[in-house]
Amino acid sequence: MRPSDVEPFTLIPYDPDSADCADLVVSVQRELFGRHVEMPSRRPRGARGEAELGALSRPYARLREGPPQDGDLVLMFDHGQRNPGHAGVFFFLAHEGWVLHSNERHGCSVLHRVRELQGFGLRIEGIYEWV
Repeated sequence: MRPSDVEPFTLIPYDPDSADCADLVVSVQRELFGRHVEMPSRRPRGARGEAELGALSRPYARLREGPPQDGDLVLMFDHGQRNPGHAGVFFFLAHEGWVLHSNERHGCSVLHRVRELQGFGLRIEGIYEWV
């Protein structure tokens, strides 16, 4: 994947009611990879939705056993959560792993190096391949 392919998905404003991390993942999967991932239309939003994110992902993805691939789902813990409540998309860009994600703290979608996620209060729970 080229950085120019991913760049249009950065700086998309975060909105907990219509453009959260799960919405970003769905959009990237559809537009870059042609995958149809459909979150329930009446899924919970906000803190409750974040708590259910891992369960909502299970029909679509399974834990990857080998090296991550472009487009893989990344589930993360955010600020001491007990369940993975944050999602992003893995990309291998400029010879290293990156995660595209969106959250309230940043106010928009951003790319972070995998190795720098902990500095932003994020911890990877797992990287999942789409089924």
